[in-house]
Amino acid sequence: MRELLSKQESKTLEFKREFNNSNKEKVLQTIIAFANGSGGNIVFGIDDNKEIIGVANPFELEERLSNITFDSISPTIRIDTVFITEQNETLVIIKIPLGIETPYYLKNKGMENGTYIRVGSTTRLASKEIIKSLQFRGENISYDSQVDYRFSKDDVDFPRIKKVFKEKRDIQIKEDHLFMFNLLARSDRKIYPTVAGMLLFPKKEYIEYDFAQIKCAHFKGNSKDIFIDKAEFRGSIIDQIESALKFLKSNIKLSAVIGDVYREEKYEYPIPALREAIVNAVTHRNYLLKGQDIKVAVFDNRIEISSPGDLPAGYSVDDIGKMDFSKLRNVTIGRIFSELKIIEQWGRGFSNIIKSCKQYENIVPEFKEELLQFKIIFWNKKIDKKVGEKVGRKGGQKRWVEKAGRKENQTRWVGGLAESQKKIIELVKINPKISKKEMSNRIGINTTSIDKNIEKLKQKGLLKRIGPAKGGYWEIVSNVQ
Repeated sequence: MRELLSKQESKTLEFKREFNNSNKEKVLQTIIAFANGSGGNIVFGIDDNKEIIGVANPFELEERLSNITFDSISPTIRIDTVFITEQNETLVIIKIPLGIETPYYLKNKGMENGTYIRVGSTTRLASKEIIKSLQFRGENISYDSQVDYRFSKDDVDFPRIKKVFKEKRDIQIKEDHLFMFNLLARSDRKIYPTVAGMLLFPKKEYIEYDFAQIKCAHFKGNSKDIFIDKAEFRGSIIDQIESALKFLKSNIKLSAVIGDVYREEKYEYPIPALREAIVNAVTHRNYLLKGQDIKVAVFDNRIEISSPGDLPAGYSVDDIGKMDFSKLRNVTIGRIFSELKIIEQWGRGFSNIIKSCKQYENIVPEFKEELLQFKIIFWNKKIDKKVGEKVGRKGGQKRWVEKAGRKENQTRWVGGLAESQKKIIELVKINPKISKKEMSNRIGINTTSIDKNIEKLKQKGLLKRIGPAKGGYWEIVSNVQ
């Protein structure tokens, strides 16, 4: 219990003061979101300040929740209840398991309007793309294995496949192998490519697959204000990996180290770790989220590689480095990458990244989930001295000392901000012209709450408005972390 209370609300944890008719639907939405995600716990008897107030009638609460969950949610979710005594008060923990029959939804609203997911510490209505992903998960199939009836087998570059397998594995590929690898499929006596076939070996760039691209950028300083270099890579996702890696190599420093006999050239970041991060992004991205791209961003003090989609169900950022991730979102792509030695072993990607970074004393990897994206950040301690210099804690958040020495690099600690305020900052970083209404939709709170949080950010000196309400933009006053 003490361990739970020491944590902040997250994708697997929520605190509630009580359960009543006014918050009944929100509690049901959270139960659904946890089941559609990685499971989770709802702790009743904790107020907004995380003070223990207890539950007056715990057995009554257990019965009410069991009944209303059974009556209101489809498919059925079997919740477990645990009673804990803390500070002479009884707390009720509702344990929601990871769902295996996704998507779960409110019966009275139907699947399209009643399916919820967890994004960080908020519960949100699932989009059509997310619902489709949950359906595939519930049926234990992957999107990349689906047949794309818009194309024919001639849209897959068979000569390229033969060449790649000959070079990488010294295997002579025949057309029958493409069915075994699930790159082609038969339907109604016709042959069609699968989504994986079109992603891996397209004969040319197709507008229908334009969403599956990598956008790379090199920014001046530590913000996204000024571009130094940028590029977009489309077509075969195999080629995209190599192109993105070349972009990184051309936009980071290369130094020469004089050894006993030979001169050794060394990049300022571990290339194996960067390559592994790009491969991870391509292998595990959610290709159903067609409005997002894989992004590779180079700053003075870090490199960020982000991919659409969160971690596989049942895993969290806290698990990275403690266990191997064996679950693949894109089974066919993963198999082909394994066959071609693009990935050496399923589930070892994060471990390889951490291992490679340990050989560079200045590079510290950070793993984050935010706004339905998974991000790997490679911090350069040599440039950004705040990384790794923990000097204390406040409110469960890490506090860092800034020693960059230059005013423009000073970082303002925001560990004391509310979760909604952090999300506003993150959204403004992505889109300075974002409207309050869009903030409300993305974060899941009403516009009145958005106004209050923005006002608090202004009072703290972290955010200001440039120009009028229409046509203006938001500006983050300092480099906020």
